[in-house]
Amino acid sequence: MEKKENKGGKKKSILMILLAFGPAILLFLVSLGKCSNNYQQLPVFSEIPSYKFIGANGKEITEKTQAGYITIFTTIQVSCPTSCAIDLFKFNMGLYQEYRKDQKEFKDVKILSIVTDEQGNPVDNIDEIIYTLSDMVVGYDSTIWNLVTGDPAQVYNVENDKGVNLYMQENQEAFAQKPYLSALLLADKKNQLRYVGLGNQEGYIRDFKQHIALLRQEYKKQNEKK
Repeated sequence: MEKKENKGGKKKSILMILLAFGPAILLFLVSLGKCSNNYQQLPVFSEIPSYKFIGANGKEITEKTQAGYITIFTTIQVSCPTSCAIDLFKFNMGLYQEYRKDQKEFKDVKILSIVTDEQGNPVDNIDEIIYTLSDMVVGYDSTIWNLVTGDPAQVYNVENDKGVNLYMQENQEAFAQKPYLSALLLADKKNQLRYVGLGNQEGYIRDFKQHIALLRQEYKKQNEKK
């Protein structure tokens, strides 16, 4: 597989996402409460606005259906796997396969990939990308990793306290010149945004996975106190 390139709802200005660009690379630096690998509670950046997507089975997916689940938001293009904003192969191997193989442990983690065209526009027909994932992803299960239709701006339209809006950013080094297409959003069980990472390189995916582990550890600590 070839190497991948690098409005709805109220905007929450407490989100501190700094965008910095290097040669052919996009880094998201979260400036509030950076977490180490030792247990530390992830900060709450904002509440993700209400959203409505349609899953591959035709059912509506909203913040209410995701309540009680940790949700990973990504975009995915109908042109995958040859041209994707995330590294589909590494995302599959680095995240999905581990969660799929141990659903007893990871049943609380769900992936929602918003299907777009190569420019980030919503699409209606997702049959081809469903076929692609079913063919190339071992044990593909839409109850774990769901492909959905709808406007990605519903969840990606967030900004930091400097007024820098993730959805509106443009950069020549980013996929389709739109950095948000490669971004991964981590939402907790109350639809609160807890982390923003990248899905276009193995190291970024590994880092994102560590933050998922921190969030899950937070819930384990809460359960121990009950």
